[in-house]
Amino acid sequence: MEKEAEELLNKRIEAVRGRLAEAGYDAFLVTKEENKSYLSRFHSSSYQLVITPDRNYILTDFRYREAAQSLAPVYQLVEVKAGYPLNLFLKEQGFARLAVELEDISAAFFNRLDSALTGTELLSFDGEVEKIRSVKDQTEIDATREAEHIGDKAFEYILGEIKPGVSEKEIALKLELKMRELGASGLSFDTICVSGVRTSMPHGEPSDKLIEDGDFVTMDFGCKYRGYCSDMTRTVAVGHVSDKQKLVYDTVLKAQLAAFEVMKAGASGREVDRAARDVIYGAGFEGCFGHANGHGTGLEIHEAPVASPVSSDILEAGNIMSNEPGIYIPGEFGVRIEDLSVITEDGIINLTESDKRLMIL
Repeated sequence: MEKEAEELLNKRIEAVRGRLAEAGYDAFLVTKEENKSYLSRFHSSSYQLVITPDRNYILTDFRYREAAQSLAPVYQLVEVKAGYPLNLFLKEQGFARLAVELEDISAAFFNRLDSALTGTELLSFDGEVEKIRSVKDQTEIDATREAEHIGDKAFEYILGEIKPGVSEKEIALKLELKMRELGASGLSFDTICVSGVRTSMPHGEPSDKLIEDGDFVTMDFGCKYRGYCSDMTRTVAVGHVSDKQKLVYDTVLKAQLAAFEVMKAGASGREVDRAARDVIYGAGFEGCFGHANGHGTGLEIHEAPVASPVSSDILEAGNIMSNEPGIYIPGEFGVRIEDLSVITEDGIINLTESDKRLMIL
């Protein structure tokens, strides 16, 4: 393992060990895919990690033995095979208090562990690694920046494809293919592309509806690069806009800019949400903004912190967070604008470069 990668993993593991020590746990069985990836940068369809105060284990089968050996010296390989399953390894260690991710494992998996590990107390460690993950290091910021750059380039391309007679499904597919062509390893989530009256649905699925003159088209899309998610939304117009469409668009943009003014380390998620919501409600659109204003991203598309009316999260430098106010008028149309930013001590670094001015194609 390269020295830089070894140091990075050891830093992350030490943060986990600190939380284990605070809780008085002997070891941690890591099963959640994103947490395993964060703590090992290893990818396979079948493996677990066990972290103890002085040693780390990666448990996998013959198929991934050679790849897992590359994690030395950070992890010691334990080959799981017939006659020597995970349960037997854990029993041999004699842990008195084992931390597990209860929200990740099935009841059947828990019951097998509980039956096999007599004398071992299985205790929840849910959300602890996620708290550590919420503050990104430079490698994570760089990967997210590249993922968002791919999204920017895909958006630039798709502007030339949006025209009357093209379906929402066609636009969504072309966006996804372009992101793949540009180096994305996958999608952050199912692409949203809605047009006309369907833009009033914040998470509407792409349909066979054809784009028409005078439509708004809202696209919410993202991709993964080195495991990290991008997320952006743009609403564009086709042909022309009405006065009401322009008013709504301008209001959403003002709301997003108002939220950006608040976003910095020490601000609460509630304050960020309120800044955007006050603009929207103040313009007469109360009741037309029903979702949270933003969320963290990383290995998962929805991570801490959250900006919502009830959020108690406090932003920290190194968080990566969306800012996505919207106005949705049932039976008419909707608008959402979303950027992804890194939180700093005194503001944000916006990772999204695509133009936000109202575009009429």
